[in-house]
Amino acid sequence: MNADPDVLEKLRVVGGPKLVRELIGLFLRYAPERIALARTALDAGDPSAAQRAFHSLKSSAGQLGIETIRDGCSRGEALASHGDATGAQAALADVEAAWPDTLAWLTEQVRM
Repeated sequence: MNADPDVLEKLRVVGGPKLVRELIGLFLRYAPERIALARTALDAGDPSAAQRAFHSLKSSAGQLGIETIRDGCSRGEALASHGDATGAQAALADVEAAWPDTLAWLTEQVRM
């Protein structure tokens, strides 16, 4: 998993640790839903819905400096927008594979 801890540190400076905990909490709450939406959309042959799920998750991950998830979603979004379901599935598989490490890292960040 690749993440930029400086992003969270900047958020801590600007909004304090409470803001960071809230943003992480929101991400942890909604990211699994967005991953599932992308999976369901791709399985149903709906690249537009997958593209929207990727876009939303990409933005949230970027806000927290979670580069692995952001980059996978960026690829998935672009591929889905071009109708490349196979490529979007591969990008989603990368996002899903990165999720356990992302969850562990974010959990650690909440404790800081």
